[in-house]
Amino acid sequence: MAVLLSVALVPRAARANGAFPESLQLVLPADRPDQIVLATNFGLIISDDGGATWTWTCEQKASVMGSLYSVSAPPLDRFFSMSTLVGLAYSDDDSCTWTASGGSLDTTLASDYFPDPTNPMRVYAMGSNPDDDTIPPKLFSSDDGGKTFGAAIFTAAMGVSLAGVENARSDPKTIYLATFASATGGFHPTLQLSHDGGVSWTPIDVEPSLGPNNFRIVAVDPNDARVITLRVIEPTGESLAVSRDGGMTFSKVASLAGQFTAYVRLDSGTILVAGALAVDGVGFRSTDGGMTFSDWTPHTLGDGGVPEVAADGGPPRPPHIRALAARGGKVYAAAKNFSDDWAVGVSTDEGLTFTKLTRYDQVSSIRPCAQVACLESCESQAGAQVWPVALCHAPPSPPEPKKGCGCAFGDAGGAGEAVGFLLAALALARARRPRR
Repeated sequence: MAVLLSVALVPRAARANGAFPESLQLVLPADRPDQIVLATNFGLIISDDGGATWTWTCEQKASVMGSLYSVSAPPLDRFFSMSTLVGLAYSDDDSCTWTASGGSLDTTLASDYFPDPTNPMRVYAMGSNPDDDTIPPKLFSSDDGGKTFGAAIFTAAMGVSLAGVENARSDPKTIYLATFASATGGFHPTLQLSHDGGVSWTPIDVEPSLGPNNFRIVAVDPNDARVITLRVIEPTGESLAVSRDGGMTFSKVASLAGQFTAYVRLDSGTILVAGALAVDGVGFRSTDGGMTFSDWTPHTLGDGGVPEVAADGGPPRPPHIRALAARGGKVYAAAKNFSDDWAVGVSTDEGLTFTKLTRYDQVSSIRPCAQVACLESCESQAGAQVWPVALCHAPPSPPEPKKGCGCAFGDAGGAGEAVGFLLAALALARARRPRR
């Protein structure tokens, strides 16, 4: 495993809530080939013209402290945000306004969710009652695109927590649910498996494969519902574990003494995984479907398409990748804006090199539909030196016409699966306060 060195630069001011500005996910609607969405801990930065220009929308009441964003399958194009304070919320106008999901989620604080990549009206969400610890966590499904959720399709035993959910693109009725219980010396991890859309469940004890560790679901292979990748959270670091028999057994294929930050599977089958080791970035690459991984050192291209070098003239300085996504033969990455001098980059060679697309301070204006709602927040970000205050009062550009729709997890043909999970632990924490 290679250790990738870089120079860390710290922004000079923090956000009002004490957190430094940071990127979370990349959302690439499959049927909007020119739209790129960067989710941050201070709202969404959006380009409608392939990265030429960028606008911004702020966090709002229903999306405050949002830390897990995605978009539904076509043709709905519904944006989702999940907050540890509010729970799940949705937007039908590209994040200009947000509405909290209802039904069963009126009394449940969502801790994770997953939009069905084949059905825009189906969304899964899990969580617990923030006011009553005696009610066990549950998994719910929605048939109206995430507006409301019905009765629970899975209820955990007392003392068991839910850690993640995902259904399979190639067999949508196959659902995997990550659960764990606290145990002496660590955790007892169990994978719940349903082949009938949540009507019945089979528990699979995965501790023999994963050890007494907590875990999260990273991805289900888009072409084979039996292949599932997990992120195993261990006392000394993290590992990726892959099963090819529907979760019965797992093999650890990559490990680091740090934290994995991003994962993407390309149409070609190449898999890229990024991580962080102390202040340095690390990367792994597989060209055999995740059977084996080798070191991956992506380079940032400078002027003239030449890889940038360190200030001392040494080897090219690799970026600190926080999120990955793929669409149309291109790989998009989110890096550390202040340390790497770019927030979003694009690769046309399967991640070997990245061309810078934007930094936070290259946002041109507040998105027109959110000009009034986001002015105060914009000025707050300017005070934190995220961008110049003039941006907040810049006249908005005319909105670009939309072309089609799409899903953050790839289109039906397998445009690519993407996961950004640097701050996933925050998204999965259960806040003990009311939603409304």
